Amino acid sequence: MRILLSFDVEEFDFPKERGGDINLEDGVKVSAEGLEKLLALLKKTGATATFFVTGNFAKIRPDLVKQIIANGHEVAAHGVDHFAPKKEDIAGAKKILEPIAGTKIIGWRQPRMQKIDYGLLAKHGYKYDSSTNPAFIPGRYNNLKTPRTPYLIEKTGILEVPTSVATIFRVPLFWLALHLFPLWLYKLLAKISLKETGQLAIYFHPWEFTDLSRFNTVPWYMRKNCNDKLIERLGKLIKMYKKQGAKFVHYRDLLD
Repeated sequence: MRILLSFDVEEFDFPKERGGDINLEDGVKVSAEGLEKLLALLKKTGATATFFVTGNFAKIRPDLVKQIIANGHEVAAHGVDHFAPKKEDIAGAKKILEPIAGTKIIGWRQPRMQKIDYGLLAKHGYKYDSSTNPAFIPGRYNNLKTPRTPYLIEKTGILEVPTSVATIFRVPLFWLALHLFPLWLYKLLAKISLKETGQLAIYFHPWEFTDLSRFNTVPWYMRKNCNDKLIERLGKLIKMYKKQGAKFVHYRDLLD
């Protein structure tokens, strides 16, 4: 049983999606607050994870990127500017992250799980991507016909690692599900996904683990079970899988 736990470490920019505003420094500050909680939780539970980090975050908080590596986790790329991604970020993110992390960056996740040019990823030395949620999210994407398990992209050698969904209806097990579903239901759906695919790939954002009620642009469904309540929920999930003997692996481990 294999658990792929990951976090998108980006500057908190959701208010911009709702017509509000938040400057880069404040957005990074929100995410850094949540990231520190997550690193403490992972250290306490002994779980490892992959952190997809934006260049903007890394430039402002290189100390936390270094702490991710020091704690035995993997750092991968999540673009440069989360709110306004550009194709040049594929190369730019590596240039920012590699000197800070002190390691080769070989993984990518496109901001907001949008489509990505696999040829460009391969050209710039990436080995895997995790920008596909094989589900239908209104207003975001419709990936109901894409595979649910890792697969190679022809002619590029890039390994695509989709996030997990459960049942024939492809119920997404992404970050929002842990906010909204009763914990017993989330565990049940995760169990179904594990049985069907042999692995569980779930992702979150550090800013979820902070007090989102301070932002009036954040809707109720994102504020529900956020902050320390979400830390508690994730902690229970990790402890359950640890007890069951699950192996927490980095995304780069799949290349072996």
